[in-house]
Amino acid sequence: MQSDVADTALPALNLWRTTLVEISDLGAALCEAIDRDELVTAVAAMMQLRRARSAIARVDVPAEIRADTGEVEALAEVRALLAAAQRTDDVMRFWLQRPLPSEARLLADPLGIAVLADAMLPPAWDFETDLIVLVGDELAPVARILTDVGQRRTIWLGTGPAPAHVIAVRSIDELELAIETLVPVPPAQLVLRASVTAAPELVEAAARRAHAALSALRVHRNTVRAFSRTWIEQGMANLEGIARWPSVDAIGNAFAGMPMVIVAPGPSLARNAEQLRSIRGRAVLVAFSHSLKAVLAAGVTPDLVLTVDPQDVRYHFAGCDLSETYLVNAATVHSSLFELPARGILTLSANCTIDDWVFEALDERPSVPGGGSVATTAFSLGVRWRCEPIIFLGLDLSFPGGQYYVSTSSDGDACAKVGADGTISVEGWSAGFTAMKARGGPNAAAERAIELPGWHGTPVPSSFMFGLFHRWFVERVAELSSVSVFNCTEGGAWIEGMRHEPFAEVLAGLTDIVEARAVIDRAICDADVSERARRLSRHLASNASRLRRARKLALRARALIERGGNEAELTRVERGIADVLRPIGFVGLLAQRELEHAHGVAIRAGTSDDFLRASSALFATLIEVVDRLIPMLVAARARLEGARW
Repeated sequence: MQSDVADTALPALNLWRTTLVEISDLGAALCEAIDRDELVTAVAAMMQLRRARSAIARVDVPAEIRADTGEVEALAEVRALLAAAQRTDDVMRFWLQRPLPSEARLLADPLGIAVLADAMLPPAWDFETDLIVLVGDELAPVARILTDVGQRRTIWLGTGPAPAHVIAVRSIDELELAIETLVPVPPAQLVLRASVTAAPELVEAAARRAHAALSALRVHRNTVRAFSRTWIEQGMANLEGIARWPSVDAIGNAFAGMPMVIVAPGPSLARNAEQLRSIRGRAVLVAFSHSLKAVLAAGVTPDLVLTVDPQDVRYHFAGCDLSETYLVNAATVHSSLFELPARGILTLSANCTIDDWVFEALDERPSVPGGGSVATTAFSLGVRWRCEPIIFLGLDLSFPGGQYYVSTSSDGDACAKVGADGTISVEGWSAGFTAMKARGGPNAAAERAIELPGWHGTPVPSSFMFGLFHRWFVERVAELSSVSVFNCTEGGAWIEGMRHEPFAEVLAGLTDIVEARAVIDRAICDADVSERARRLSRHLASNASRLRRARKLALRARALIERGGNEAELTRVERGIADVLRPIGFVGLLAQRELEHAHGVAIRAGTSDDFLRASSALFATLIEVVDRLIPMLVAARARLEGARW
């Protein structure tokens, strides 16, 4: 074990040492340029310093270092160099804080444009992965000069001719879509700069949507890392259920104009759960698997129970009567949820690429993009069905007094505690939760404690993740001015854009509607189960064929690399792999870490040998993924063809 540590620690320390020496030398060059008033030299030194400081952050130094002579000496030198690097940091900040001429004056000549580009970047910046968004035609020259210094991810929102090598967008919607394509490595930093002539409302919208898209990209990346294999395996296992039951597409506009009440399991649900008894026939009542027991405890039967979590949440349903309730299952939920004795089931895609491929063969688009939680997915479903109004209960996004859920929920004893370091831990989980975690799945990451504005005016305790969901709701509601959204939680967080009113007052304004369950009954009766099964079977066969072709090409690519084959031939093979895999994008999700590593090598490699080694490793991973997927596809097809429809 110590030998392994020693093998990896010294190279990392040497890389730190080399980079810190570079930072020290560049810092001296920056100081000299400032003293001599050499503007071009100072800007050039700043750009190189940003690159070096970013490189330092990417070095993974082991937590344990073996105390041999080489490593002790390297560590001592690194510590001395860090002190010099701190002095360089001080000089950089002094430089960035100096007063500058107006934007118009800077944009009037090339040197001023370079100064403006330098001024907008922070001291540490990864030119390969970090993102710059420029708003306004006047900033097109800034985009060009940033490209010249190596900036790879620049999005320019303007109307004139697009600068070369820059992503040009013409609307806020295009800006959001462009950010969503920045995979496999999401930007760690975002800088948004608008020209002084840009409309304030455009700038505000661009900033809001850009940050939201980046947050969603990061959340999705982390979720995919945690659950991609589970999602795909469970999606395969659920194909028979997906063939047997229709998707949320089948509802069409049948719920348009009907109120929807969404019941989350927050602590404040205890205040108004009893009032749910009078909701039958006046709204579509949606519970989550985690709030189901609390709703039933109040003597109410929900119309729908939504589950998107891929973990084995059967304990949420233990002892619950589902005979008059429909389940709404994401395509990749635990397979046992398709076996529960419910009145019926609807399916949906809640996890983008990982779920969408299942429905492609059915010519259905039941995608319900959420913001990373079942609550956001439920809201998106209500919007999709054009429900009006949408009413929330128990959406605390907070833990008053430490209470995490309403006491009648599956984990009613869970309690949040904030440590001395400002991070949150949750204790008191149920035996069902403990057993679920024992069967697999990632442990919850340590979250930072924050505060959110409160429903009653006083700030409430919350977490970083709740804060992301809160922001998602604020931004999504702002975009949907035609939808009335009520926050009747009567506790927890205040969510800007929602109407905060007591549930009793909102309930009094609801009138009778068509029975929701009758609408779903008709949708299920109209589904052609046999045809759905045939389409899915053909889809599986086609995907298996593509995977076999991709495997052959990957083997060929590795052989070319090993033999030192010509670059043009290798490029043709790589393009062939991309073409074969394009319709089945979920394959790449099983190798996300390897893709991110290969991407990093591709944009930072100092030699072609580094790139070829990373490519060869990626092809090897692809072969392993294909070898795992093909038996799954074959088995899933056999189950479909052997089922009785």
